[in-house]
Amino acid sequence: MLEPGDGATARTRVYTAGQVARALGVAETTLRSWHRRYRIGPHAATPGGYRRYSAEDVTRLQDMCDLIRSGMLASDAARTVSGKPSAESLRLLRDRLTAAGRRLDSRACLEIVAEAVRTLGVPATWDGLCCPVLREVESEQAARADDTACIPREHVLSWAITAALHQVTPTIPVGNLPTVMLACTDTEQHSLPLEALAAALAERRVPVRMLGAAVPTASLVDAVRAASPHVVVLWAQRRETASRQTLARLRRLPVRPLTAGPGWLPRRHGGVGHVDSLSAALASLADIIEGAEPVGSPGRP
Repeated sequence: MLEPGDGATARTRVYTAGQVARALGVAETTLRSWHRRYRIGPHAATPGGYRRYSAEDVTRLQDMCDLIRSGMLASDAARTVSGKPSAESLRLLRDRLTAAGRRLDSRACLEIVAEAVRTLGVPATWDGLCCPVLREVESEQAARADDTACIPREHVLSWAITAALHQVTPTIPVGNLPTVMLACTDTEQHSLPLEALAAALAERRVPVRMLGAAVPTASLVDAVRAASPHVVVLWAQRRETASRQTLARLRRLPVRPLTAGPGWLPRRHGGVGHVDSLSAALASLADIIEGAEPVGSPGRP
């Protein structure tokens, strides 16, 4: 682990390529390749031509490594970290989206979110823009005597976010590529987080079969048998919609179940994995897909 120091030292300290490569767990040749292909690397060199990395350079490279390990292509990861927004730029985006939502201007909301997705990528847009704005609406609604006053704004924002996420071109499941199936439990209507996950997986070229809200257990079982996905992400927003019966049915099928959402208890259900954020879901799915056997292989039906 590199020690950045404090104050002025943190801003001025530099590191060699070897130090950075060891800290990040990558080869020096990889750092050179990223610098040459994507211009992700040291912003300056010493007079002798030696590459020296600042603390800011190292942070950007660490972010790129994290994105790649979550399943993102190196080229997409480079575009994401190159356009990583500052806290101030995210605040301005949130202010614009909040204002458009208060006006019930669905077109403006869509344009703001869609541009953020194009420039920042889905995870940064979801975590840094969409979730904070939606949480603000929920908090305001909870504090008001008229608890229905904020519903039109919430619906406008949800529609705009969904429409923007749908602009991310999905990867169509073909052949024996590992596939992820996304579904809400049979009584769960809140599917927006699954839309974000579907779009983030599309950015990573992972084939997705999206079933959406309120999928009856019998229908989900039929879909798994018909499509043979490698993993099913089962979303529950509330405790009362987290169906153990559905999970039990999935566990009897040749598929890897993964629970997601705050509705599930913060523990594993009989060894079934759980994710509580978009980044955690991407990391877990990357690990599962990397170790998945192709459909039709001896170890898989």
